[in-house]
Amino acid sequence: MVIFCYWFGLGIIFDESFHNRILSILLPVSFFVGFGMFVAFLPYSLVTSIIYSLFFGIISYGLFLVENVFLVAIGFKTVPLYRAAYTVGLIVLLLATFFLFDCLFSFRLNLWWNTLAVFIIGLISFSFLHWSVTIELSDGGKGKSMQNYVVVPSLVLAQLALALGFWPVGIFKGSVYLVSAIYLMSGLLQADIRDRLFRRVWLMYTWIAVAILLAMVIITRWR
Repeated sequence: MVIFCYWFGLGIIFDESFHNRILSILLPVSFFVGFGMFVAFLPYSLVTSIIYSLFFGIISYGLFLVENVFLVAIGFKTVPLYRAAYTVGLIVLLLATFFLFDCLFSFRLNLWWNTLAVFIIGLISFSFLHWSVTIELSDGGKGKSMQNYVVVPSLVLAQLALALGFWPVGIFKGSVYLVSAIYLMSGLLQADIRDRLFRRVWLMYTWIAVAILLAMVIITRWR
């Protein structure tokens, strides 16, 4: 139903490009599934249900605007609102992945099932990020292989999830660490795709990674 509503609302239900139709609904579906499961763990009342509904409605409307800008950018490349749409899309993606990771770890599955699930979530997330960045390029990102920009970071994310399985972290902190990893890798990948991976960009994300690692070590309770 979510897929149909977004395709119908964006006017691409009969679009010839199956590739764009699939990639355009990855973020809305991720947010819908993640938020739907996450809300089940929160306190429920009439007031909170209204708040949850308003929050979901506002984000869903924002996603319609984001996807619309992306689809327009495919044809015209230079769209004034593209950068703002990309930023909003990235924020919602990080929020959706946090919901998904938090719910996943709450199920307390086997370590290997968690790793596999994180890899699949990574594939979905980095596929959307790759698509949202390459649509601005003049050649549509034909020289930017999805294997390098989607599969490899997803494997790294899965390995981090595997390592966290042996790390004494809680559900919330483990989810935050994985979301932080997505933020770091997405920043480096989008800079590389746009051929703007300069030294200062490397240094900035390196310092952020060091700060996150130190925070993980300091706030972890080893006993």
